[in-house]
Amino acid sequence: MSDLASLTNEAAIVNSTASPSHSISRWSDKGINGHPALVTVPESEHDILAAISYARENALQVLPAGGGHGSFVEIGSKTLYLDLKRFNQIKVNEAAQTVRVGGGVVTGELIKTLTDKGFYTTWTNSDAVGVVGSILGGGNPTMCGLHGMMIDQVLSVRLITADGRILELSSSSIGDELALFHAICGAGFGLGVITFLELKVFPMENLRLSMGCVWVRKLIFPASEIEVAVDVFDRLQPPTSEMVISMVFVRAPPTAPNPGAAMIVLTATYYGPHDEAQAALPILFKKEIVAKAIVAATAPTPLSKMNEPLAHFDVHGGFKDIQSAAMNKIHPKSIMDAFNKWLDFTTQYQDAKRTTLVFSSFNTRKQIEISETQEGKSRYFDHRERGFQALIISWSTTKSTELAATNFAKEMKSLCRQDSVVLEPPRSLVNNMTPDTKLEEFFSKERIEEYKRIVGVWDPLGIFWRPWA
Repeated sequence: MSDLASLTNEAAIVNSTASPSHSISRWSDKGINGHPALVTVPESEHDILAAISYARENALQVLPAGGGHGSFVEIGSKTLYLDLKRFNQIKVNEAAQTVRVGGGVVTGELIKTLTDKGFYTTWTNSDAVGVVGSILGGGNPTMCGLHGMMIDQVLSVRLITADGRILELSSSSIGDELALFHAICGAGFGLGVITFLELKVFPMENLRLSMGCVWVRKLIFPASEIEVAVDVFDRLQPPTSEMVISMVFVRAPPTAPNPGAAMIVLTATYYGPHDEAQAALPILFKKEIVAKAIVAATAPTPLSKMNEPLAHFDVHGGFKDIQSAAMNKIHPKSIMDAFNKWLDFTTQYQDAKRTTLVFSSFNTRKQIEISETQEGKSRYFDHRERGFQALIISWSTTKSTELAATNFAKEMKSLCRQDSVVLEPPRSLVNNMTPDTKLEEFFSKERIEEYKRIVGVWDPLGIFWRPWA
């Protein structure tokens, strides 16, 4: 029998009289339905094996945690919270152009290690997000126009199964182990504990950055100029492979000259030489457009610091959620309708003023190219042809607003998808799911059937938490 004494690492029964945040810290308080039964911080794979055994014998579900950004992940009295923060090793193989990443590494740590050595890979736009967690849900990187998704960089995975086996998985695996490897790359929540994975990396010199910096052009418009901002966003389509175009609806921070004012932030990011960027985006320098903006600035930014402007989103606590919609097009009127609804929502719910709406676009050529390869087809990602994304980041300070925020996000998804009605079914990113999201919103029927078969092979008793039964 397993008891607490068998857990040689840091482990503690949670004090149910204290706040759950006393024992766990997460990006969002949403989904925390009570205290976990046990929080454990393993230092070795042996510790993880002991935790799995303890969970099995005490009817608990193991929840591996990296960055703690999965607002859809529910925690309760049957949860064994496995904090992987001590699995934070990063080892770069410069000759092979690969990196070995521990299960508890967050994006910012990976970025610093790689860029210090002159390399990069695909990563999300938050330094605080867990690398492994991002990949389990597909991984939506800022450079998908150049290299595809984060899952496309995965070479191998070291995983501990529900029955206590330690596996080294890769595209060279066979049978059910190969099927497990494929599922981990995009639908991996609840299939085991990943202690390490290996990713492709790329020399920074390949980007041909001027002075080692990414070219970033930003125009900030007041709410009164929404039509101008949306028109410019529309005229920037489609972007080249080196570009990412985004438009963000956000309220001005308390330190701004006009706190709480609605703003439209239009940003063009170019991963290449600065002269090429400026030549490709002349509209962002037109006098009549710049004159409408509150701010118009070009800010060359080191690759290692690209996520810093978004750090205010990384703070833990509050009732936050992220939902997304992937489209192949969106009409300017739909964007303006979304802006007006966002304006109404953040006006009506004062504690949700930090709710943010993001529209972004990227070139799909590389994604489609990957989808036509056998390796690309094996990854669990089914909407590579959709180059537009709407991201709804709802953020309230009180639980009473949570339902209204959830409904607002769903309304935004429906509104944004109305111009892509020919694309069925609607698609979202796995990492942006909600507890009631169906598998059909992410994967084809064939892939869902295979996923369920894999779950039956590798965790038939439900030892691990997963979003779908």
